[in-house]
Amino acid sequence: VAIAAAGGIEVLVSLARDGNDMQKEEAAGALVNLSMNDDISVAIANSVVIAAAGGIEVLIALARDGTAGQKEHAAGALSNMIEAAPGTLARTRASWRLAVWPMGTSVLSSLAQEAGASGDCKLAAAIALVYLAADDTCLSLLLSRLDQPEE
Repeated sequence: VAIAAAGGIEVLVSLARDGNDMQKEEAAGALVNLSMNDDISVAIANSVVIAAAGGIEVLIALARDGTAGQKEHAAGALSNMIEAAPGTLARTRASWRLAVWPMGTSVLSSLAQEAGASGDCKLAAAIALVYLAADDTCLSLLLSRLDQPEE
């Protein structure tokens, strides 16, 4: 809450966009933490600020082109942001879908299947896709992973 109140989310989004590789990874990791909270209203408020600061586009870019750690954190943050939305008004969920849908679904779908991605990264991407209700392919992919406990 203090980080958000001090304007730290905007700084973190800037670092995730413009920093060096380590700064991008650490900033994306901080955005994962800021986008989840036991208090859903805090998670939603932080997610709204992340989105307003251009964070959705930054996180999608990291999920597509980043290092392994950047991809994992970006997928986690997107998953958290999308996960918080269904617990709120349907309008909020629809706005997240519209924000992520154009580029995000193809990036997240690729990431969920990427051979070099970590299990946590694949899972976060797959969960984000399920929350977006992207398509039957995404749901089938997630269900296929349930038969592979090591993943």
